[in-house]
Amino acid sequence: MNNSKTAQAHVLRTGGRLHPADPASPWEWAVAALGLLLIVGVIGYMTYYAATARPGPPCIVATHESIEPNGDGYLVTVRIANHGTSTAAALQIEGKLLESGRTVESSEATVDYVPRHSEREAGLIFSRDPARYRLVIRPMGYTEP
Repeated sequence: MNNSKTAQAHVLRTGGRLHPADPASPWEWAVAALGLLLIVGVIGYMTYYAATARPGPPCIVATHESIEPNGDGYLVTVRIANHGTSTAAALQIEGKLLESGRTVESSEATVDYVPRHSEREAGLIFSRDPARYRLVIRPMGYTEP
């Protein structure tokens, strides 16, 4: 009985093999090959991206998503997309309500951080209904982080 317990302990210590010199199963080789393939693929992709990515300025596009009543005013939800290869910090967004070419009301918001190839949302608040005017939204400026 003592030999039986010793054999079980040996099997547990050696990962299920009866003897440490037993060859690895085909499943072990397949999983090891898959792991190696994933690691080499990730390193290759990161090397390619680092070698081909060209730094450039942020490319900011601001569009309004919705207009909703909000307390005594109206909330315009703005989607800000950075299609550039650099990050924009402290991005200032301006919204204007225009009637016959003149500004009736304006609102501004600052977005803290817009990473490259990402989107953020902001809100502009107006006292007049933006649906009754021509709404113009534009980015005004940013800083580099």
